[in-house]
Amino acid sequence: MAARSGKVKRFTINGRAWPWKYTRLKGSADGWMIEGKGRRILIESALRGRRKLRVELHEFLHAANPDHDEATTDRQSTDLAKILWALGYRMAE
Repeated sequence: MAARSGKVKRFTINGRAWPWKYTRLKGSADGWMIEGKGRRILIESALRGRRKLRVELHEFLHAANPDHDEATTDRQSTDLAKILWALGYRMAE
């Protein structure tokens, strides 16, 4: 899953603390939301721009709505990323 580690940030999502880390991921996934005892969110550190925003939103939505299926989470994250991008939201690199 993860190859190299980056700095861990912590965010509260629905009242639960979630470690959030940017790291190099093995395989084809751009992000992971891992539940259970070692819960955490991992984001591919090489991502940039709107794709990075979409993956961040996607993994947040998984943590916030664990009962939603993958198609719903993907559709919502894609729609929200398009809206935020059109409104001018950008990450300061």
